[in-house]
Amino acid sequence: MTMEPKFVTSHPAVLVGDTLVIADLHLGVEFEFYKSGIKIPSHTEGMRREIEALIGRTKAKRLVILGDVKHKVPGVTRQELREIPDFLYALGNKISVEVVQGNHDAGLKEFVPANVRLHPGIGFSAKECYFTHGHAWPPADFLGKKYVFIGHEHPQIEFRDPLGYRYTEPVWMRMEFDREKLKKKYRKLPADLPELIVVPVFNKLSGGISINMPVGKIDRYQGLGPLFRSAKMQASKIYLLDGTLLGELKDLF
Repeated sequence: MTMEPKFVTSHPAVLVGDTLVIADLHLGVEFEFYKSGIKIPSHTEGMRREIEALIGRTKAKRLVILGDVKHKVPGVTRQELREIPDFLYALGNKISVEVVQGNHDAGLKEFVPANVRLHPGIGFSAKECYFTHGHAWPPADFLGKKYVFIGHEHPQIEFRDPLGYRYTEPVWMRMEFDREKLKKKYRKLPADLPELIVVPVFNKLSGGISINMPVGKIDRYQGLGPLFRSAKMQASKIYLLDGTLLGELKDLF
């Protein structure tokens, strides 16, 4: 039986089977604000409680974190060293926790507790799913899966009114791969390609990328990671966190 992913209403989390999936925690991002003269209390404990509430609500048996558990790159801050081991240990005592290393996670393996499983950045497969951060090409076996989950992109949609007021909302993206683009990396492709699901950033403080706005001199956002750039971005289906389907990205500019 196919496990259809279900968005957890009002939260940047998705349930697939008995697995709860989140991405981009960026624990310790408050230190970046501190260096700029802005003092923000640590949100680590609050995020742990939020995740534990989601585990209880969904009755998940496994938690997958799609990378960027920590924020500082390169290196590790004292805040990260102090808070992340306890954060992961507490979650690991409640549920099976698996972490895919992201591009911000250099050095993370040195202080991950024993009750948490750490995977390399290329990701891992489980039944019909492949889980990866999204900043690196995974091995070709992901092509045989039903769904591929990535973080890394921090997608959001910017809304504008006639008076110039703007605000943003994090979004889910469901995307089809472009066969011609994938062929440049993987020569042999199956008849049916997996669906790519982009998970919104979990930590609200770490910001997002407005995918329906120009980026510098580029009129349309092209994406950060290779899997994202190998998908049909303009035809992707965009969902708000409450599950509202906004339509295809090409209609949201």
